[in-house]
Amino acid sequence: MLQGGATHAAVAEAMGVNVRTIAKWWARFQISGWKGLRERRRGRRPGEQMALSEAQQAELIVVLKGKNPDQLQLPGVLWDRGAVRALIGKLFGVELSRQTVGVYLRRWGFTGKKPERRWSEQDPERVRAWLEREYPKIRARARKEGALVLFGDEMGVRAGQTAGKTYSPRGQRAIVKLTGKRFSANVISAIGSDGTLVFDMFEGTCDELRFMDFLDKLLEHFPERNRIFLIVDNAKFHKTPAVELWLEDHPRMELFFLPPYAPELNPDELLNQDVHAHVARRRPRDLQTLIQMTVEYLKTRTHEIVRNYFRGVHVSYAQ
Repeated sequence: MLQGGATHAAVAEAMGVNVRTIAKWWARFQISGWKGLRERRRGRRPGEQMALSEAQQAELIVVLKGKNPDQLQLPGVLWDRGAVRALIGKLFGVELSRQTVGVYLRRWGFTGKKPERRWSEQDPERVRAWLEREYPKIRARARKEGALVLFGDEMGVRAGQTAGKTYSPRGQRAIVKLTGKRFSANVISAIGSDGTLVFDMFEGTCDELRFMDFLDKLLEHFPERNRIFLIVDNAKFHKTPAVELWLEDHPRMELFFLPPYAPELNPDELLNQDVHAHVARRRPRDLQTLIQMTVEYLKTRTHEIVRNYFRGVHVSYAQ
């Protein structure tokens, strides 16, 4: 129309837009032709006019990977959007909405997931020494002496546990009704990478006497073995003078200790998690029922299932 001699006002009226819009379109047409009139992307381009600079974002990523909120004097121990928002305000004095924080987290490749637990007191050097030097020496000795290598641990099972998930209508909170009755028992177990599983269940707490009783049970269970190497954590009752005297009287058994605060290195922990996740879904009426359910479930753990525990990310070193 303009090429035919029509005025800007006439074209604007015909198209129902402002005269200034027609002027902008005409200018773009004169510079780029019909290409200049194509629809353009609206809004900011990726990375354009972001509230945080690239350097600030890089600093935040390092902090999020290496610290938790509590270590930085922020509320909580998990990095949710509220905690990240508070961190941004503390470090850079920038106030962002939770939605914008979510945009940044997605841009950085961060996704929400259930965290694995790690003790802050854990010494990475001790863990590395265990994986690279100490355990390989134990395994080499076991092969040379024909010893059976087992990992041992203790766990408590109680009524009212709600491990696992349940379905409920969208928008409604899932509720599990519990009883006020509380009863619990304990399990002590040992597993091997060949699928071995030996366990004992009892009422009351685990102490040095219970532990030595279990050591006796292991020796009785493997009479053909000249040596048994049992690897356990650093619980106090594993190291009492009474246990040391027992070991002197029973040279077939030798104890080794995992690095402090490193339960993820113990394959027997995966058995514990398995039992908690499945037994907790049932509703024992009393202590004897709880014990019966737990024992029955442990008896279903086949050699293949036990071997699979040793394929876990942090325990595959012990296969």
